[in-house]
Amino acid sequence: MSEEKIKFADRVREDLIMLNVEGDTRDEVLKHIADLFVSKGIAKDTFYEGLLQRENEFPTGLPIGEYNIAIPHTYPEHYNDIGVAICVPKHPVKFFNMGDKTDELTVHVIVCLALKKMDDSIKMLPSLMSFFADEDNIKAVMACKTPAEVMALVAGH
Repeated sequence: MSEEKIKFADRVREDLIMLNVEGDTRDEVLKHIADLFVSKGIAKDTFYEGLLQRENEFPTGLPIGEYNIAIPHTYPEHYNDIGVAICVPKHPVKFFNMGDKTDELTVHVIVCLALKKMDDSIKMLPSLMSFFADEDNIKAVMACKTPAEVMALVAGH
């Protein structure tokens, strides 16, 4: 029996795409994302604290090259619904490397996951990585001026 895969582009929501997000730190940018998730009913009020807790325990910064991403998420008890957000901070922020908790990465794009089960992130990772492992795609997302442009770019992959 083959393992079910989740295509990340199918879970990205245009109303969860945030461009030029203010914030000088990881926590400030994550707060903007959390506020959006809560306002859309996707996450509970505990979502921000859950994100920080999980990020501190299991960092999600992913080194790609000159341009890096982070994939923050937390435990299902903090969610009401599913959705994937793409956030481009106005200025890159620091996240710790998922492979080395002592290594700080400069992150340019944040992909925040709200999934029903923890293992759904594993099922989504291949399609997410097939897109973001290409630095040209990261740069293209950063260059987008509207959420609709980001959606078209992601959907076209």
